[in-house]
Amino acid sequence: MEKSTPEIRVPEEFLHVIDKTGYGTSLDQKLRVSLAIGLFAERAVTLERAAELAEKPLSDFIKILSSKKIPWMEYTEDHVEDDNIAIDKYFQRE
Repeated sequence: MEKSTPEIRVPEEFLHVIDKTGYGTSLDQKLRVSLAIGLFAERAVTLERAAELAEKPLSDFIKILSSKKIPWMEYTEDHVEDDNIAIDKYFQRE
């Protein structure tokens, strides 16, 4: 079964911004990375899936996220609670 590729129109004002991202050499590459970043930031896809959609190695995608100060590690409320317990225990020993 052949995979269809939908055609979309990108407004001119988006093109100017996306073209300046530096995420690739072609507009297609820049759009892929920009969309993958947005989907990841919205938690619509996992980190690994976002890297796949961007057609970037995971390490490169993490570098892009880091350069934009977008957290890529999952740090939940449970992690915060565990850290607070560990800090409390540490200071109780002193």
